[in-house]
Amino acid sequence: MAKTVTTPRALVRNTFFNILMLMSNAVVAFLLVPFFIGQLGKPGYGVWVLIGSVFRYRILLGMGLNSAINRRIPMYLAKDDEDGIRRTVSTALFFFTIIAAVLAVLTLILAVKMGDWFAIPPELVRVAGGLVLVVGLGFAASTPLQLTTAVLSGLQRYDMVSIVTMIVLVVRTTFTVVLLLRGYGLITLGLIYSVSEIVARGAQHVLARRLLPAGYASWRNVDRGLLKEMLFYGMNTFLYAMGALIIYRASETIIGIFLGPAEIAVFSTAAAGVLLLSEFLQAFTAAIKPAVSDLDARDDHSGVKIIAFLTQKYSLLVLIPAAAFLIVMGQEFLTVWVGDRFTEPGMIPGMAHILTILTVGYCLLLSQHSNFLVLAGRGEHRVFGILTAVEAALCVCAAVFSVAVLKWGLVGIAWSNLIPMALVAGIIIPVYFNRKMNIRARESLSQVWRPALLSTIPSIVLIVAWKHVSPPDSWSGLFAVIGAAAGVTVVSTWFLGVADIERQRLRSVLRRVR
Repeated sequence: MAKTVTTPRALVRNTFFNILMLMSNAVVAFLLVPFFIGQLGKPGYGVWVLIGSVFRYRILLGMGLNSAINRRIPMYLAKDDEDGIRRTVSTALFFFTIIAAVLAVLTLILAVKMGDWFAIPPELVRVAGGLVLVVGLGFAASTPLQLTTAVLSGLQRYDMVSIVTMIVLVVRTTFTVVLLLRGYGLITLGLIYSVSEIVARGAQHVLARRLLPAGYASWRNVDRGLLKEMLFYGMNTFLYAMGALIIYRASETIIGIFLGPAEIAVFSTAAAGVLLLSEFLQAFTAAIKPAVSDLDARDDHSGVKIIAFLTQKYSLLVLIPAAAFLIVMGQEFLTVWVGDRFTEPGMIPGMAHILTILTVGYCLLLSQHSNFLVLAGRGEHRVFGILTAVEAALCVCAAVFSVAVLKWGLVGIAWSNLIPMALVAGIIIPVYFNRKMNIRARESLSQVWRPALLSTIPSIVLIVAWKHVSPPDSWSGLFAVIGAAAGVTVVSTWFLGVADIERQRLRSVLRRVR
């Protein structure tokens, strides 16, 4: 096997492919929302969102093992340890085969209990149960091979993962649009997504085979001791993943239990903009962890610290102007996007209010995502994971109380997300990270926050002024605002947000990429 070495060029290439892959999925899902609502109706779309949200929890069955794979592969590559790679892949394959059987059993239980556990209209209960079977059993069939994504990312071959995902996305979207226009419904939609998941995992496995050492998948290489070590590491990531997943998706589940699928359609549509931003930010930072693991294995601690500063600063350069756009122009954005699907009086302004509240909370959460990846790459993310799990528990408890006791509805659920995020992600986690990395508060302000704020103030002023002078009422108007804000941010960042040595480094990386 060729040894992978983390270089600026490799990091940029991996980030590019990861953004291309994840953002393509996110953008297509975003653009399909009005189409789904029109073809399925609000209750039908709400059922689709609810079942999708429930099955997102399936990643918790993996107990963070993919994260352990993603860390161990670059570590073994750095040490030229092919036997370690064989044991890692074989052990993970054994574990995920067991998880597949567990997921199949849970799917059967959920299919029977859908009508009892959620406030689904009687006429949709049978369809919802069938959809659970189709989606759940498809995911179970693909589960044994889900480790291949972690393997390829650990090998820093995001290009392979991206190409497979893009091809499958194009085919899946084409079938989805054609068949729904022909009158097919939720069951067909679930079948399309299940088959595409199996095909994508299988194709990634074929590609991974070419890069792995011979005998990488053998029962003789299953190592119980290694499995315990990986699960111990993975449990820390599991806590973070569980917390993040609950924060992002528990609201839809709670709404499904207490209110119903039509209300899910309203809330998920209002939140879609900030979730799209979340997907982009996570895609932008995903290549950090294997790079940090590689540097940590080489004891390059200064390189790790540089990555920590730069990735958080660049994350803020994305988050701050994007948040300003969603907060200032949320109503215009929703009107252009789904205004013809939500025509009830006051509906769009109410959804814009929800979007504003969620944007503040989620951006506080996302501002710490790169810091988690840095600690995960070093294997020091246990407390970070615990804090995120606590944050999720607070969000869930507050949401249930607000909707079941106080009867505050969807706005109450939005506030139930914001307040715990402001406390944990806005205050506690940043203090913990700086102490863990031996970063002084003044250093963090000068290296990260000050340049990020200076670079984004001009774009914020631009967005606010545009809102008052000429509020956009079309996609071209919205794109004009986004493009202008992005251009201003790039220019101001170049002059106000980066040091001379950083400009030189960026020029060097761009020349190498070309």
